[in-house]
Amino acid sequence: MRILFVTPHVGRKDSAYVRTWQMEPLPIATLAALTPKQHEIVYVDERLGEQLPEEKFDVVALPVETYTAKRAYEIAAMYEDMGIPVVFGGYHVTLVPEEASQYAHTIVVGFAEDTWPRVLDDLAEGKLLRYYKGAKAARYVLPDRSIFAARKYFALSCVETGRGCPLTCSFCSITAATNATYSGRPIASIVAELEAAKFRNVFFVEDNFVGNIPHAKALMRAIAPLGIRWVGQGTLAMTKDEEMLELMAESGCQGVLIGFESLKKETLLLMDKRINVHYGDYNKMVDKLHRAGIGIYGTFIFGSDTEDESDVLKTVKRATEMGIFMAAFNHLVPFPGTAFYKQLLREGRMDDPEWWLSPDFRFGQISFTPKNFTQEQLHDLCIDARREFYGVPSIVSRFTSNLKGNATSLRKAANYVGINYLLRREIDQKDGLPLGNNSKRPERRYPSWQASDLQTQTAMIWR
Repeated sequence: MRILFVTPHVGRKDSAYVRTWQMEPLPIATLAALTPKQHEIVYVDERLGEQLPEEKFDVVALPVETYTAKRAYEIAAMYEDMGIPVVFGGYHVTLVPEEASQYAHTIVVGFAEDTWPRVLDDLAEGKLLRYYKGAKAARYVLPDRSIFAARKYFALSCVETGRGCPLTCSFCSITAATNATYSGRPIASIVAELEAAKFRNVFFVEDNFVGNIPHAKALMRAIAPLGIRWVGQGTLAMTKDEEMLELMAESGCQGVLIGFESLKKETLLLMDKRINVHYGDYNKMVDKLHRAGIGIYGTFIFGSDTEDESDVLKTVKRATEMGIFMAAFNHLVPFPGTAFYKQLLREGRMDDPEWWLSPDFRFGQISFTPKNFTQEQLHDLCIDARREFYGVPSIVSRFTSNLKGNATSLRKAANYVGINYLLRREIDQKDGLPLGNNSKRPERRYPSWQASDLQTQTAMIWR
């Protein structure tokens, strides 16, 4: 069979695309590894400006995220009009299967490792189902990166060390999709992948690599001899464990993304980000990481009912004073399936319950009614926060005040300057980006899948 894999882009304003979004797409490499070698694979990554082939394939498969859903549905319509079945998977599909099922012949909910081989077998027998559900526990395979060929992705080897997160943050789609669970990947499998990685700079892509501290410590010990330089995403839990910090530094940790979200206890409690309340003073936690030589990518979220404009200004000032390597200042986004999304629906505060499909929506736009801001004010405050943080005075101040975290080597110092410049440039690239290519809402092609009629849905085959 001929199989087409596609990584859809969010949308485009011009030919230049957001560079930091052009990372190795692990879902595609995983699907390639799960595909028997007798099949022919063609891969297109729209983020790199690659064009969709108008050729005959036996199936087209796309991972779907909320911001790429509109474009994924447009692509599906194109190929199904050619008589080619389209299969969707990914977190967005897992969160809203009833929606995704209306735009493609087949959806895969949950992890693909157990389901993709079944999809191919059923397709070969002419019995492709409408719905497949993966196992609750992840079964990891080594990604097949040969599918990337010579593509010029951001120079990081993207690697999973686990999936999910045990926290219950109300705004988080990963928590919603995985039911606030975390599963650690077998360490031997991680080591094998790192040994074969193209780049020695590594990004551990899961949202919380310290979701299981004993697993994380064992991993740090195992990768220490490899000589890699890595960054990851975690929580303040790591700062409460001195051994953990030592192991991270010894294993090559250059930096970590920490979701600070807010400086206010009331906001953190409203978001159900209780771990940040529990661990207390941000300054102490930040200093521990910096003394270990670990830089920080701090993320902050604005627009909560407990905050106003003054809180935004205080947050930017504090982030600069902490000397963190880089920061994201974003507004709350009601991702489907999250507790925050459901709250806004109950309160009637959503402009459009399917904002991600709206032809009028733009990246950075506020899709709900904030309590203490206008939508325009909240949008502008986020932009202003980024411009201030990535202004030359802030870049210089953060660098000189925190050499131990931002410039432990010449390489790291150069990365600090380069990344801060890149993120400054991307403020305008991202803001106002349209979703998808078409100026209309995608057309629904199938009846919505519902849990109550699973047997009926799965009995339908592609003809």
